[in-house]
Amino acid sequence: MQAQKVLVWDWPVRLMHWSLVILFTGLIITGKSDGDFMELHFYFGYGLSAVIIARVIYGFIGSDFARFKQFIYHPVDVFKYSKTLLIGKGEEYLGHNPVGGVMVILLLLALTAQWGSGLFTSDEIFWFGPFYGSISDEMTAQLGSVHHFLPNILLALVALHILAVLYHEVRFKERLVAAMLHGKKLKRGESNETIQTPRVGAVLSLGLGLAWLVWLWNIPV
Repeated sequence: MQAQKVLVWDWPVRLMHWSLVILFTGLIITGKSDGDFMELHFYFGYGLSAVIIARVIYGFIGSDFARFKQFIYHPVDVFKYSKTLLIGKGEEYLGHNPVGGVMVILLLLALTAQWGSGLFTSDEIFWFGPFYGSISDEMTAQLGSVHHFLPNILLALVALHILAVLYHEVRFKERLVAAMLHGKKLKRGESNETIQTPRVGAVLSLGLGLAWLVWLWNIPV
């Protein structure tokens, strides 16, 4: 059956995906630098929060395959698809498959908990989150513990995500990395499926993310 390339990931999805990759990498590097790059660490965190806010908004008003309703599946469907990954290729999905959808949600939640807790913590020397001191010392300590522990979970999730992508690349010949660069995936058979980037959705999501970033940047610390 002849296959053809169809656009799945539009430019806002690709832009936000690779922005998250860069910002998360920067956060890990600066966070483990023993305070030498802590200022950059805060700025990377601000940027990460803005991108995630934009992505969540785009998950409701964005292009078809970017929307949460397209890749949030019933737990039974997730379990069944998980088995097909081990015993053979199951149903093909142009967008996120059920397991990939779970990974997206887990990463967004964990990253949000990470940057959210960072807004209330400090390095206890020079740099303080914009909301540091706005809550009790006990709550600040608890959020600080979360902020220092979560990177281990995040690194494990990212490693699992990369392994899953490589598994699909090798076993199923799905060029997922390339698809996230040019936005197109192969679909067998004739297809009239096309997606369009909703201008209002793109402007609103990216605009609100940028507005959040500017607001954070200008909070007096």
